[in-house]
Amino acid sequence: LPLLNSNHITAMSSSSTSSSSYASSSAASSVASKRLKTSSEASSSTSMVSSSSLPTTSLPPIFSSTLLHSIPSLAEEYSTALPFPHGRIETLLEGNNCNQILEELKGNLKATFKESDLFKFYQTIDVGNLSPTSPDPDQANLCSKMPTLMSLKQSLYSPTFRSKIETLCNLPPNTLTDRIDCAVNLHTKGCHLLCHDDVIGTRKISYIIYLTDEEPEWTTADGGLLEIYDSSVSGVNRSPNATPSKTLIPKHNSMAYFEVCPNKSFHSVQEVFADRPRMSIQ
Repeated sequence: LPLLNSNHITAMSSSSTSSSSYASSSAASSVASKRLKTSSEASSSTSMVSSSSLPTTSLPPIFSSTLLHSIPSLAEEYSTALPFPHGRIETLLEGNNCNQILEELKGNLKATFKESDLFKFYQTIDVGNLSPTSPDPDQANLCSKMPTLMSLKQSLYSPTFRSKIETLCNLPPNTLTDRIDCAVNLHTKGCHLLCHDDVIGTRKISYIIYLTDEEPEWTTADGGLLEIYDSSVSGVNRSPNATPSKTLIPKHNSMAYFEVCPNKSFHSVQEVFADRPRMSIQ
């Protein structure tokens, strides 16, 4: 596969896969996308933010220099989006950071094939569990080979970024925790993720950072679109409609995000048609 060295792809079948979240994932999940969680689950966790690390007005430098000033307009778009609150940051990372992360992933992480009735894709280990200060020399060495990825991980954890996400998504301060599971998903030709609502535990906001090719740009002909579904009530149950009401192209260096709502935040990943992988951190 072009985005991960061929010797880093292993094949196996799995009926479940780990999720990603801004809090530790104590429950198993059958989907793989990054989640921000409410602080209620982690109120007793040692990883909660201390009073000495309160949010500041700036963002970590790995993020685009235009992002901070875009928060008000992004918040407006998010609040009015249908069929449920969602949005996209068009340029998430500054400069060449996205491409650098891509190169670090290519040379250092393995992807394992996972398949169930709901999904079919490749996934790496949980990057959220990697620490440069780990007593495990192999883990510390792996982190040293992926400095830009480790910088992104820490920036996503940061009180500043979480505070801005709370503002963007109209959440009360300190709603989100600083614990995150963070895997890399690789959808090759034929891979997909069927419709679901992402509800499990205390998930609050789901998001996906896209690491697709910068050139040529990803198009609708390539497949792998994020499909967003409206829903309707039948009897006492609410179900997603048969076809999506909106789709988002997995654009290079963009981040899609949406509120997790029971029986409402229905979405899927369209089958990939291209002979190149759709890569994301989520």
